[in-house]
Amino acid sequence: MKNLYLLGTAAMMIAMGLTSCSHDFEGTNLSQVELNYRTSFVNTFGVPAADQDWGFGAETANARRTRAIQPTFNFPEDAPASKFLADVPAGVEKLTQNVARANNYIDETWQGDLNIWGGATAEGNWQDRSGGVLYIKGNCDFSNRSFYFDGHSELYLVEGATLTLNASNAANLQTYTNIYMAPNSKIVTPGELKLNNGLHIFNHGTIEANKLSTNSDSWLVNTGLVKVTTKISVENDYSVVENNGIITAADLNTAGTGKFENNDSVRITGTTFVNSNNNTWVNNGHYHTGNFIYNAASDEVINNCFLTVDEDFNINLGDNPGNGNFKMDAGSSVLTKNFNGGGNWAKQYSTGWSAFNGGPFFVYMGENSVFKVTETCTMNATKAYYGFYGPETGGYAVLDAKNIVKGAQNQGYEVTYGGNLYVNAETHFGNGYSGQYPYIDFSGNAKIYAPGFEDGKPAITIKPTRCCLGFAGSGSIEPEPDLDLTPDVRIIAEDLSASESSDFDFNDVVFDVTYTSNTTAIITLQAAGGTLPLTVAGQEVHQLFGVGTSVMVNTYENRKSEKTPVSFDITGIDRTQRGRDIQIMVKKNDQWYPLEAHAGVPAAKIAVKPTYEWCDEFESIEVRYPKFKDWVHNKDVIWY
Repeated sequence: MKNLYLLGTAAMMIAMGLTSCSHDFEGTNLSQVELNYRTSFVNTFGVPAADQDWGFGAETANARRTRAIQPTFNFPEDAPASKFLADVPAGVEKLTQNVARANNYIDETWQGDLNIWGGATAEGNWQDRSGGVLYIKGNCDFSNRSFYFDGHSELYLVEGATLTLNASNAANLQTYTNIYMAPNSKIVTPGELKLNNGLHIFNHGTIEANKLSTNSDSWLVNTGLVKVTTKISVENDYSVVENNGIITAADLNTAGTGKFENNDSVRITGTTFVNSNNNTWVNNGHYHTGNFIYNAASDEVINNCFLTVDEDFNINLGDNPGNGNFKMDAGSSVLTKNFNGGGNWAKQYSTGWSAFNGGPFFVYMGENSVFKVTETCTMNATKAYYGFYGPETGGYAVLDAKNIVKGAQNQGYEVTYGGNLYVNAETHFGNGYSGQYPYIDFSGNAKIYAPGFEDGKPAITIKPTRCCLGFAGSGSIEPEPDLDLTPDVRIIAEDLSASESSDFDFNDVVFDVTYTSNTTAIITLQAAGGTLPLTVAGQEVHQLFGVGTSVMVNTYENRKSEKTPVSFDITGIDRTQRGRDIQIMVKKNDQWYPLEAHAGVPAAKIAVKPTYEWCDEFESIEVRYPKFKDWVHNKDVIWY
C-alpha cells in the first residue's frame, strides 16, 4: 500500500449560502464560482430540504470540547438553532413609529432615526425595563441617522438582512442585549463595534467593522465571518471572543481577564498580543498571525492544534511567572520563522513597542507535538528550570529549529530542556558554564541532535495531520499490511463545474473511506472524472492515478479495466463525521475551492454506500437515478 499522509491546511474559503434558500449554512461569503454552482444546482434539482445532510448524518458540534488540554474557563455555547431566523415570525407587525418597548420588525422602508427608549412590561413592571424584541429585515441603513434600541432586549437579523451602523451607533449598542445574526445577514460599520456590559452577539452571518472590542462580560460567539480592518481587542471583566467560523483582522489584543478561543480559522496579518496574567487564549483550530507576543504569566495560553507565525514568536513571563507557560497538546504544532525565549530584543510591532532583556519562559509540549523554527531560535531564560519540556511519560515531542543561539554571552541557564524532548537543529550553541551555572540544563530524557551533540536526527517520525506539520526523523514507520477491510462509506463529488441540467454526474472524484481507528482511515480512489486539479486530503488525484489533469479516469463504461484503484492513509480525522471532514479541494481560475456538504444547501460532495455505482461520464445523476431529485427534497427517499 502506498502510504501518504495528510498535511492539513486551513480552509479559508468557506461559503455563505444562496439568498434564495432559507437554510442554515455554516460558513460565509460565497465566491462567484460557488454561487454559480449552487444556483445551477437549485435550478436543476430545486431547493434542498432544510434537514438534508447529504448522507453524512447530522453535523456534530465542534471538537474543541474533546481536546486534552482544556482551560478552566467555560466558554459559552452557541445560541439554539431556533434563534437564527429565516424570516420575521408570523404575526409580528412592522414598526411604524418609535416606541418605548417593541415586539416588531423594521425593514428598508423605515424612515428617520430609530429610538426605542425602553419601557416596563405589559404588567407595568419597571424592574424589567427593556427595549423588547426587534427584528431586522432587508437593508436597514443607519449610516446617516441614529439607531437606539434600549438594553435588556433581543435583536434578530433574519436571513438576508443588513444593518449598517455609523460609528456613533456601533459604539452605543445597549447593555445586556442579545443579538442573533442568521446566515447571510450582516452588520456593517466604518467605526468600532463595541460590545460592552453584557452585550452578546451570536453571529452566523457576517460582521464588517474597522475595529471590534469586547468588555465587561460581553461576548462575541462567531460561527460565520468577522472581518475587522484594524484591531480586535478582548478586554476586561471576562469578555469573550469565541470563533467557530472565520475571523480576519490586522491585530488581536487580549487584556485583563479577556478570554479568546478559536475552534476554526483565524488570520491576523499583524500581531497577536497576550499581555495579562489573567488572559485565556486557546487555539483548537488553525490560527495564523504575523507575530505572536506572549508577555504575561497566564496558565491558560494553550495551542491544541496548529499555530502559524510569519515572523516572531516572543515569550517572556516576567520576574514572577507563577504558573505561566505556553502549552501544546499532543499532536499539535507551532510553525514560526523566529523564536525569542526571553531574549534580548526590542522591536516596534503593529500593536506597539515591545522589548525584553532576558527572562523566564516555559513551553510545555505534548506527545508527538512539533515546535518548528525555520530561522533563528534565541534562548535567554536567565533562570534555572525554564525552557522547553516534552511529556514526562509516553512518547516524545520535537523542537525543530534551523539555528539555536544564546541571547547573551557568559550567562548561565540560557535554556533547560526537560522531559521526553528531542531538540533537532542545524546549529546549536555549545554548552559550558558561567561560573557554576550551565548554559544548557537537562532534565528527564531530553537530547540535542546537532553538530557537537548527538549525531544525525532523532529516531522519531511524526505523521502530519490537520493539527501537526509532522517531523521526519531517522526512524521509519513500519509499513502497515494491506488490510482486507470493507469500506465504511463512498464519497462522490462535483468539482463546481456542472451547469444547469448539464454534467451533474458526481463523478469528478469517487473514493472509499475505510476507517482503521477513530482518527485514521484508508482512502481508496476509485475514479477521477474531472479535468481540473483536485485533491483529496492534500493528494492530487490525477497524479496518484499516474495521468495528466486532463485525463478522466474510470468514468467510462469500461472503467473497471482502465486504472487500478489507488490507496493511501490519512490521520487526524473524526470517524463520526463519515468523511465529511476529509478535505476535497479543486482549482479553478487559479484559485482553490473546497467541495463541501452542509445541511440544507446544495452540496458538492455526497456520502453513499460503498456498493453505489457511480455515473458514467456525461451521464446525469438524475437520469441514472431518477429519484435523486426527490431525495434532495426528502432525505428519507431511497434513491439508489
